[in-house]
Amino acid sequence: MHSLPVFARDQVAYRSLTKADAAYSEIRARILSCDLPPGSVIEQEPLATWLGASTTPVREALRRLAAEQFVTLPAHSDARVAAVSLEEFEELHTVRLGLEPLAAGIAAERSDPVEIDRIRSILAAEPETSAPAGAIADDRSRTLHQAIYAASGNRTVTQILDATWDKIGRYRVLLARVGASATCQSPEHELIVDALASGDSEAASGLVRSHLDDTFRDLLPAAREALGA
Repeated sequence: MHSLPVFARDQVAYRSLTKADAAYSEIRARILSCDLPPGSVIEQEPLATWLGASTTPVREALRRLAAEQFVTLPAHSDARVAAVSLEEFEELHTVRLGLEPLAAGIAAERSDPVEIDRIRSILAAEPETSAPAGAIADDRSRTLHQAIYAASGNRTVTQILDATWDKIGRYRVLLARVGASATCQSPEHELIVDALASGDSEAASGLVRSHLDDTFRDLLPAAREALGA
C-alpha cells in the first residue's frame, strides 16, 4: 500500500499559501509526477503534520482534487489517487483532437508576430538533460503545444486544453517509464509554425490534426503496455 511519501519540497514555496492551498499544491504535484501512483492511498496525517495543521485543510484539498478527478473519496474509506486507464487516455486524445486543430486555425488567422516568435523560441530551445529519473520526457512538447493553442486568444479553449494536458501528464510519465515519449523535435512542428506565421488557417489546423493522430498511433502500443490493457 502506498502512502504519502516524506515531504522533500522546500516549504518556503508554500509560505504565501493557505494551508489548504499548500496541501492542494503538494498532493497535486505528487499525483501528476506519479510520486503518488494511480490507486495509492493518500494518508492525511503525514501531510497535516508537515503543514503544522489539523487534517481539515487536507480534507479541503482532497475535495478540490476529487472535483478535478485526480482523487477518489469513497464513503467510509481512505482517499485514493484516481486510477488511470486506456479508456481515459483515448478520451483525452479525442478532446485534444477536437480542440487543438481549432485553436491552431484561429491562431493562424490572428498570426500574431509576438506569439509566433515565442513559439519558434520554444521549438529552438535545447532539451534539458538534467531531468530526474521518471520525470516527463522533454516537457517542451507540452510548452510548445500550449503556446500554439494559447496563441488563439480563446481563453475557454485554452482553459479546457490546459486541464486536459494536466491529466495527460500522468500518462506521459507512465509512458516514459516504458521507454516512450512525445518529443518537441517532430518535423511536423516546424510545418505547423510556418503555417501559423503565413496565416494559413486550414493548413495549421490540418497539420495539428495529423500530428496528433500520428503521435497517438505511435504511443498506443506503449500505452497498452503501461496501462496493462
